[in-house]
Amino acid sequence: MKRWCQQGNGALLMVMVMVMVMLLAAVGLLLMTGMQRQLDSALSLTHDERRYWQTLVLAESSLQWGIGQVWLMGNRSGEQCLSSATEGLRVCLRQLPGEYYMLLRGEGHLSRSSSVMVLYQRVVPIEPDGETSPLKPIAGGWLDFCPERQEAICGG
Repeated sequence: MKRWCQQGNGALLMVMVMVMVMLLAAVGLLLMTGMQRQLDSALSLTHDERRYWQTLVLAESSLQWGIGQVWLMGNRSGEQCLSSATEGLRVCLRQLPGEYYMLLRGEGHLSRSSSVMVLYQRVVPIEPDGETSPLKPIAGGWLDFCPERQEAICGG
């Protein structure tokens, strides 16, 4: 009769397989954690970019809306502002000292955000001698920065 001797090869093989499976699981977990961090970063960047484009569109819309409005021409020394609460538009008009043109400032502001985007457009009144007048934009007069050396003139 043959006597069977156990050498433990099966148990050793089973332990090695379990260790390999655990190592693969740990490496997979680390890779997935890194990928999740990258996705979170990309999502945050996408939200920031979306907010930027929304405020830019609102500021541009404010300028276009302001150009289509009729403004008082008697108030050439101060600043006059108009707002449209339903669309969230705000635009202000100011005569610049010593200049033939006026400066129209359009603001873009999201309700849940504290950031405001401001764009400027140089404009002239269509009827400069009238009491009120719509505006005409000067070609090449669109700016995304304050064109005056004294930024207090640009308001905001």
